[in-house]
Formats: sequence, C-alpha cells, structure tokens
Amino acid sequence: MKEKLQQMWLTVRRYWQRPQKGETVAYKEVAAYSVGAMGVKSYGSLLNYIQMAPTCLLVASVYGLSPTDIMWLFIVTNVVGVIKTPFVSMLQDNTNTPLGKFRPYMLWAGIPCLISTIALTWFIPCSSSVIPFDTASMAPETLRIVKIVLIAIFFNLFSIAQPLLTNAFTAISQVISPNSKERTRVMGISEFLGNLGPSIVQFLLPTLGLIFFGEESLENIWTYRIFMPLFGLAGFLLGLLVMTGSHERVVLPKSYVNKIKFTDGMKILAKNKEFWLMTMTKFFGGFQGVLTTLLPWVCAYQLGNSGLTGIVQTITSVGFTPGIILAPIIISKLGARKGGFIFAMGNAVAALIMFLTFRQGFAFFVISLFIYNFALGPQYIMQTSVMSDGFDAQQLKTDTRIEGFANNFQVMITTIGSIISTVVFTFVYESNGLVADPVTGETDYSILTNAAVREPIISTLILIVICASVLTAVPYLFVTLDAGKMKGIRAALERRKFITDNALQGASEEEIKKAYGAYLDEKERQEELAAEQARREKSELLKKQEREREENAELERRMREIYDDVCARGGSRREAKRAASRPLKERKARLKAERRAQMNKLKEDMAALRARKKAFCKEWIAAAKAEGKKKWLKVLASEAFSDLLAQEAMAEAENPKTEA
Repeated sequence: MKEKLQQMWLTVRRYWQRPQKGETVAYKEVAAYSVGAMGVKSYGSLLNYIQMAPTCLLVASVYGLSPTDIMWLFIVTNVVGVIKTPFVSMLQDNTNTPLGKFRPYMLWAGIPCLISTIALTWFIPCSSSVIPFDTASMAPETLRIVKIVLIAIFFNLFSIAQPLLTNAFTAISQVISPNSKERTRVMGISEFLGNLGPSIVQFLLPTLGLIFFGEESLENIWTYRIFMPLFGLAGFLLGLLVMTGSHERVVLPKSYVNKIKFTDGMKILAKNKEFWLMTMTKFFGGFQGVLTTLLPWVCAYQLGNSGLTGIVQTITSVGFTPGIILAPIIISKLGARKGGFIFAMGNAVAALIMFLTFRQGFAFFVISLFIYNFALGPQYIMQTSVMSDGFDAQQLKTDTRIEGFANNFQVMITTIGSIISTVVFTFVYESNGLVADPVTGETDYSILTNAAVREPIISTLILIVICASVLTAVPYLFVTLDAGKMKGIRAALERRKFITDNALQGASEEEIKKAYGAYLDEKERQEELAAEQARREKSELLKKQEREREENAELERRMREIYDDVCARGGSRREAKRAASRPLKERKARLKAERRAQMNKLKEDMAALRARKKAFCKEWIAAAKAEGKKKWLKVLASEAFSDLLAQEAMAEAENPKTEA
C-alpha cells in the first residue's frame, strides 16, 4: 500500500504542471480550480445563515422579523435580481479581458460578497451595533423599518454579487476543457473538494458558537459577528485561486471576440432546448431547498440546542459526497439524462420517507435528510453537463457562445420560482400560527417548541418538496443530445475553427477539404502514437508486475530455505526467523533506494522546470510589456508556459514510435 501511494505521489508530481497525453488540464490547474471551489461555495453556505426565510435563525430569531416581513424582503430582493439580470448578463458575456470572460469575477464579485457578509452581521441594529443606534429610545415600528431597510440594502448587495460569483465559477467549468469527458472529470473533483468548504462552515460556525456562547449560540448575534466575516475572508482568498490558477478554453477561432446584445442573446437562447429543460429542473429548486433549511428549526425548537446544528449538518452533508463521486461514472454509463431523472426521483423517495417517519423521532429526520442529500449531490454535475452540451450545439448553429448570459438569465427564471415558493411557504407558516405580534411587530419563534404548531408546518412543507422533486425529474426525459451527437458536433466545431485560424474562408471546398484532411491525418497519427505509447506503458506495467510476482515467489522460496537450513543445523525458531528475514530487509532497502533515486531525479526535473519557467515568463513578460500590455502579465505568462508544456507532451509521444 505504501509503495502504491508513493507511486501515485510520483505521478502527481510528474504531471503537476504538464497535462497527461491526450488531455489539456494539468493537475495543478485541477487543484487550483477545486480548492478555489471551497471558497466560492462557502459563500453559498454563508448565505444560508442570512437568507430571507423564517427558518433562518439570524433574520428571524435574532433580528425578530415576522414571516410576512421576511417574505416581502425576499420578494423585493428577487425583483431586484430579475431587473439586474439583463445588465449583468450583457456585462459578463461582453467581458473580454486578458484573463477571459469569467475569471475576473472571482475578484470583482468576491469583494462585494465579503463587504456584505460583514455588514449584515455588524451594521443591523440589535443589542449592540457598530453604527450607534440607540435601540432603547427607538419606537418599535421605527426600529423595525430601520432593520428591514438595512437588511434589504446589504442583502441585495450579497444576492447580486454571490450569484455572479457562482455563475462565473460554473461557467469556467464549462470552458475549462474542450473535451466533455475531461470537463466532467474536473467538475466531479471540484464538486467533491468544493463541498468541503460549505461542510467546514456548516460544522465550525455553530460548533464554535456552541463552545463560546452556549446552547443558544445560533440565537446569539456574536456567533455571527465573529465567525462569519472570518469565513467570508477565507472564501474570498480561496476564490482568487480560481482566477489565477485556471484557464478558459473554448473551441473558438483565435481572432474571436464576443460581443452580444440582450435581444440577440434571447433569440439565440430561445432555441437552446437543453438550456430550457435544465432551467425547468432548477425552477423547482426553490421548492426543494426548503427541506434542508428545516434542520436549524428542528435543532433549536425540537431538541432545544441550536448549537448542535453544525454537527448534525455535517452528518447530513456527508450524503452529498458519494453522489458527487459517482456522478462522472453514472454519466459515462447511463448519460446525464437517465442519471438526472433517477436521482431527481430519488429526492422524491427520500422526502416521502421523511414524511412517513419524522414524527417518530429526530433520528428519522436526520436519516431521511441524509438520503435526500445523497440524491441531490450529483444533480448539479448532470445539469451542468447537459447545459454544456447544449452550448456546444448552440455554437455550431449560431457561431456564438453565451454561457454568461444563459446562466444569469437562468437565475432570473429560477428566481421567479423562488418567489412563488416563498409566498406559498409564508402562507403555510402563518396559517399555522407563526404570526407577528400586533404591538411590537416581532414574531416569537419559540412557539415552535410546541409540536402541535411545528409538525403540521413541517409535514406540509415535505409534501410540497415531494411534488417539486417529481416535477424536477420530468424535463430529463426530453433531453436528446447523446454521446454520438456530441461527437459530430465537436468535430464540426473543430473544422470551423481550423478554417478560420488558417484563413481559409475564401478557399474552395476542395482546398478546404484537402487542408483539413491533412490536419486530421496528422491529428490521427498523433493519437495513434499516443495510443501506442499508452499500450507500451501498459505492457511495461504488466511485465513489471509479473517480475514483481516472480521476485516475491523467489524471495519466499529463499526465505523458506534459509529458515529450514537454520533449523536443520540446530538453530532456534527465533534465530531461523531472524536469518530468513534478512533477504526481505535487503529487498526493502533496495526498493527504498530506487524510490529515493526516482524522487531525487524528479526533484531535479522539477527544479529544472521551475528554472525554465522563470526564464520563459521573464522573456514573455518583457515581450508583452513591449507590446503595451500591462495587466495580469504573470498569470498570462504562466498560462503560455503551460500551453508550451502541453505541446511538448504531444511531441514526446511521437518519439517512441519514431525510434521504433
């Protein structure tokens, strides 16, 4: 086991900066994107602690807003979101920076996220505030209005910046590689590592609050004031890794510059069937999401310990991981269409189990939620995979890519679903007695400790989730793009790119066919060389394994001979075992020396590569400055060096064949 781990480590080091043959993304880039995902997704987790919902303990229990106040805040926020979507869409799709369309938003959207996180915990009047509010002398209605206005300002800032950050991150995953399988693999790894960020936040924030502020920590403002800004800062810094460490790669001509109007984008998007099908699945996400937000209520008002929320959330969140790991395998075996349908229906089954069992005890609620999260985990990857294929098909028809526009417009559509779901949920809350005090305007959420009030609300919400999960599954049945169709689409895109890059637009069809045929022949030859190299490496590996088996058999035979010889000469069993173990120790020492030599050689190669990169980047930056370029030169130089290494990796694949 130790030898295998060491060999894996050597492989990772070898391909840390250069991609493996036949691929475009090196391990270093996968690591930067995936670790950065922890920071980007952490903001979504922080948003759960300040969301506009009565199940949010900060807004409801700490700031004392009623379900109706929260509903109107939610509606206003989402109307603002709908209005800003066209402008944000045009901004993102018309962004053409040296870093690409999406990566700069890791900085531009990350800063407002950090500011709003701090403001929503420090600048809202309550028992103590940074802003010198004299809450004791304020009339209850005035205090209520001030709270609502300030929460609306800062939450709107967050609700604009956080989706922009997340959409840009998602869009990068759709263009990080021109190869669908490689994109899916990168998305799978990034989802696995990325979800560690929310898991850490969900565990540590309530748990640290429990340690420092007791059982009612999530009903104590200082839990949020101290820890949320710290997690926000960590998320911002990790998000910058995505900006500086990942690439944007699309099958587009080198001269292509994206400029698109909103009306033109709508006309193009209207014909993208996969986009609309996946938008329908996400439309019902607002109805489905309420199930996971019930946990703080259950901990605070059923168990009487809100501090346990972090521990229980961590347990239920583990359910996401197996589904995320299985997603690429399921997509390769069943396709995103079947996989998405199966897992969406899995949500309905898990919610049904919860409906039938949650009254029996807290453990049944946790188990059901774990199953629900397991089914929910891979759906993001499957939705993104289907939409990525749809964008490729759209590009073939229109010669335009509008991921930024599409993702932001999708947010606008799903926002409508969230508004509708919030109105429905508010009706459920208030019709079951969760209403504001007519004098103070605040709501006493402690009445939820009464099971007669709490359980009817929960059971009604679960029934809504069951229906929404079934409706989420239906659109997958109408997805038609499969592996065969996508292979043809990508071949056509590659041909179009070749014509544009080689200025063959005015050439005759015969000339284009001849030039492109030569290009394909060369590409096929390189692929055959790479395949031959892979077969050779596999053959060498099998031979090595066979030699190792023979060596092990010979070693065991020799050890038995030594043992028997020592015993035959009157030696004790202990002496015989000691003598017999010497060849094994010698073998281990030899293998250790070989691995040390491999590691030393790899260290020398890596040192040489670093020195070469330093010289290359210095020369590249000097040339870029001479051309008048000023921004992001170090990042762009590193990208240029990575592209050079990828080209050399392909050239190296030809050598064995040539020598043979």
